[in-house]
Amino acid sequence: MARSTQTIFDSLLQEKQQMKALDVLSSNSATAIWRLLLYVIAYCAHVLELLWDQYKIEVDAEIDAMLPHRAKWYRDKVLLFMKDKALIPDTDQYDTTGMDEDSINIARVVKHAAVTEATDTSRLTIKVAGETNGKRAPITSAEETQLQAYIQEIKDAGVLFSLVNIAPDYFKCEVDIYYNPMKDPNTVLYDCEQAIKDYIENLPFNGEFSNMALIDTLQAVDGVRIAELKSSESASSANGTYSAIDAHVVPVAGYMEAKQLLLNMKPHTL
Repeated sequence: MARSTQTIFDSLLQEKQQMKALDVLSSNSATAIWRLLLYVIAYCAHVLELLWDQYKIEVDAEIDAMLPHRAKWYRDKVLLFMKDKALIPDTDQYDTTGMDEDSINIARVVKHAAVTEATDTSRLTIKVAGETNGKRAPITSAEETQLQAYIQEIKDAGVLFSLVNIAPDYFKCEVDIYYNPMKDPNTVLYDCEQAIKDYIENLPFNGEFSNMALIDTLQAVDGVRIAELKSSESASSANGTYSAIDAHVVPVAGYMEAKQLLLNMKPHTL
């Protein structure tokens, strides 16, 4: 990382002080010729170090382009997919000439993506979702077909992948809510339901749900004294079969939707 001009100047001053032959240069004036010359040298060295930093960035980028791509590269490329557009031949780029920013954003139908590599097979799992009315949702079947072809075109040779583009996983739970008896239980109930939905639906895409975080969310609701989780379950929309969540889970679709919330309201008394 490039040093500042002042840092380099100070190091030159220290070096000068160690050389007895330069003791004759003793003026402390900020405009002394020898000080000005040192500052010019320090500034030139600073610019040179900046250039070396930029050169390193460019070299690292070239190396990254030459090596087999990592999962993040595939994620970023999937987010750049554009429906109804063909790639420039022999490249992984689109020609966006004549398209404004709004048109480009509309064509980029994949709004959320995550890529993971299986531990037991050489296969990438690519989870995607678009948005409908501001909420995560699958992209259309036609868009999925185009995305499949796009990934097949840009991927490294020999890389196998599975594309997951499905409706959100279902979530249900039962929680005992011990509330402040001075509060309206209906208001506390509503706030708890909203807190659960907000937590579930605003998890990072392909992020981890945890029972502990759910309880922490409920404990922060005004009027909640104690929140005790009785059960939590999730189901992939592909089969609809619920399974108990053992501490934590990553949604099959990459995101979840709260379906059934059973909150047992109990006044907290000592």
